[in-house]
Amino acid sequence: MALVSIRIARAPRAIGYSRAVVLTAAVLLAGTIPQFSLAQSPCRVLDPELPGRYEGGCVDGLASGRGRAEGSARYEGEFWAGMKHGRGVKVWPSGDRYEGEFFEDRRHGRGAYTWGRGRWAGERYEGEYRSDRRHGYGVYTWPSGDRYAGPWENDVMTGPPTPMMRLRAQAIAAARAALARPGVRVCQWVAIGIGNRTRIRGEVAEFSAAQIAVRIVEPGPQSVTAAGVPVRAGDVVWDDFLAWEPC
Repeated sequence: MALVSIRIARAPRAIGYSRAVVLTAAVLLAGTIPQFSLAQSPCRVLDPELPGRYEGGCVDGLASGRGRAEGSARYEGEFWAGMKHGRGVKVWPSGDRYEGEFFEDRRHGRGAYTWGRGRWAGERYEGEYRSDRRHGYGVYTWPSGDRYAGPWENDVMTGPPTPMMRLRAQAIAAARAALARPGVRVCQWVAIGIGNRTRIRGEVAEFSAAQIAVRIVEPGPQSVTAAGVPVRAGDVVWDDFLAWEPC
């Protein structure tokens, strides 16, 4: 029989039981309490990027209400049935950050997504989402100051392009014509520390409509990154056509 600590209030004099009888009954009753009522089961978060620590509301073993969860990413906001649901903020190790509305674990409604490190560093989208895709009216801004404001459909801009977007498309077409052949030797200048640069060399392994896969041949004398990731000789990275030049 389990022993538990119970605080007993003195019974009113009108009740014909002594304090000893009340205490004995309470201890006997405690021995019949099922074990699951004495220990709270862990509260689950269904997002596979948030399997670690959770603090917040819990209903039937699932995160519900306001809470905070951590894993390979971090989230603070509203939950329902273990899913991100309502308003919240999710942040990734890359520095990417989404703040806005969620529906059953997906970005849905209005929100703002800002990119951290990597190819899209400093770029930002603010507008409407549907099932994790930009859909509806939205504004996309680049660090250069260029800005697209218009309709989106399934993550694709469907309105008229800005002048800067037209120029970029022309530059990509020219770079693609020069580099889109396996074996072409390419180079890229990358930053090292503050104010220093080094050149890394590679060759085109394959390509798609918008990117090339470069096999690193000479990564330089120090640890460097390309396409936002550390690279060594022999690594293959997918990157923007405009990030490389023939050499």
